[in-house]
Amino acid sequence: MARSLEIMDKNTRQYRRYNAVGRPITVHLISLSDNSDPVAHFLVGVNDLFEHALRDVGDTDMVGITIQNQMNKMTNSWE
Repeated sequence: MARSLEIMDKNTRQYRRYNAVGRPITVHLISLSDNSDPVAHFLVGVNDLFEHALRDVGDTDMVGITIQNQMNKMTNSWE
Protein backbone atom coordinates (compact mmCIF):
# COMPACT_ATOMS: atom_id res chain seq x y z
CA MET A 1 0.00 0.00 0.00
CA ALA A 2 1.03 3.56 -0.54
CA ARG A 3 3.04 5.56 1.94
CA SER A 4 0.12 7.70 3.11
CA LEU A 5 -2.46 4.93 3.66
CA GLU A 6 -2.79 1.90 5.90
CA ILE A 7 -5.18 -0.97 5.04
CA MET A 8 -7.44 -1.60 8.03
CA ASP A 9 -9.79 -4.23 6.55
CA LYS A 10 -10.10 -6.31 3.37
CA ASN A 11 -13.12 -8.27 2.26
CA THR A 12 -14.74 -9.96 -0.72
CA ARG A 13 -18.39 -9.34 -1.48
CA GLN A 14 -20.80 -10.71 -4.07
CA TYR A 15 -22.94 -8.08 -5.80
CA ARG A 16 -25.73 -10.20 -7.25
CA ARG A 17 -27.52 -7.25 -8.79
CA TYR A 18 -24.50 -6.62 -11.00
CA ASN A 19 -23.34 -10.26 -11.25
CA ALA A 20 -19.99 -9.14 -9.90
CA VAL A 21 -17.57 -9.77 -7.08
CA GLY A 22 -16.19 -6.80 -5.19
CA ARG A 23 -13.17 -6.39 -2.98
CA PRO A 24 -14.00 -3.61 -0.52
CA ILE A 25 -11.14 -2.34 1.62
CA THR A 26 -11.06 0.10 4.49
CA VAL A 27 -8.02 2.34 4.65
CA HIS A 28 -6.81 4.87 7.18
CA LEU A 29 -5.01 8.05 6.21
CA ILE A 30 -1.78 8.04 8.20
CA SER A 31 -1.50 11.06 10.47
CA LEU A 32 0.92 13.86 9.77
CA SER A 33 4.19 13.50 11.64
CA ASP A 34 5.25 17.11 11.24
CA ASN A 35 3.80 20.51 10.44
CA SER A 36 3.09 19.65 6.78
CA ASP A 37 0.15 21.08 4.93
CA PRO A 38 -2.88 18.93 5.84
CA VAL A 39 -4.66 19.61 2.53
CA ALA A 40 -1.61 18.52 0.53
CA HIS A 41 -1.33 15.42 2.75
CA PHE A 42 -5.01 14.56 2.12
CA LEU A 43 -4.57 15.01 -1.65
CA VAL A 44 -1.58 12.66 -1.64
CA GLY A 45 -3.69 10.12 0.28
CA VAL A 46 -6.59 10.38 -2.18
CA ASN A 47 -4.22 10.02 -5.14
CA ASP A 48 -2.64 6.95 -3.51
CA LEU A 49 -6.13 5.52 -2.96
CA PHE A 50 -7.05 6.01 -6.63
CA GLU A 51 -3.76 4.44 -7.70
CA HIS A 52 -4.43 1.41 -5.49
CA ALA A 53 -8.06 1.09 -6.61
CA LEU A 54 -7.20 1.29 -10.31
CA ARG A 55 -4.33 -1.18 -10.16
CA ASP A 56 -5.11 -4.51 -11.83
CA VAL A 57 -8.57 -3.57 -13.10
CA GLY A 58 -9.92 -4.68 -16.44
CA ASP A 59 -11.62 -2.60 -19.09
CA THR A 60 -15.10 -3.68 -17.94
CA ASP A 61 -14.44 -3.57 -14.18
CA MET A 62 -16.31 -1.08 -12.02
CA VAL A 63 -14.49 0.95 -9.37
CA GLY A 64 -16.18 2.90 -6.60
CA ILE A 65 -14.72 4.93 -3.75
CA THR A 66 -16.44 6.25 -0.65
CA ILE A 67 -14.62 8.70 1.62
CA GLN A 68 -15.88 9.38 5.12
CA ASN A 69 -14.45 10.60 8.38
CA GLN A 70 -15.04 9.30 11.89
CA MET A 71 -17.85 11.80 12.46
CA ASN A 72 -19.83 10.27 9.56
CA LYS A 73 -19.78 6.93 11.36
CA MET A 74 -21.19 8.29 14.62
CA THR A 75 -24.88 8.70 15.27
CA ASN A 76 -25.67 12.36 15.80
CA SER A 77 -28.04 13.11 18.63
CA TRP A 78 -29.73 16.53 18.50
CA GLU A 79 -31.59 16.47 21.80
